[in-house]
Amino acid sequence: MSIDNRQNDVLTDMQAVAEAVAARRPLDAEVAARVLERSRSVQEKLRKKFGVREIAVDLIRSVRDE
Repeated sequence: MSIDNRQNDVLTDMQAVAEAVAARRPLDAEVAARVLERSRSVQEKLRKKFGVREIAVDLIRSVRDE
């Protein structure tokens, strides 16, 4: 799949999500599955690049120590 096609798919799904939210109706299952798969893929790429970050844990500990 080319970058342009992928971008068009993302934009189409974003539009579908926005319309579902605005209409207060459930998101189509196929759109939801595509969005979920893309989000999981991005999460995995970020974990591989940066590792797991425990930012919240550090913030809570710093607040407790004050």
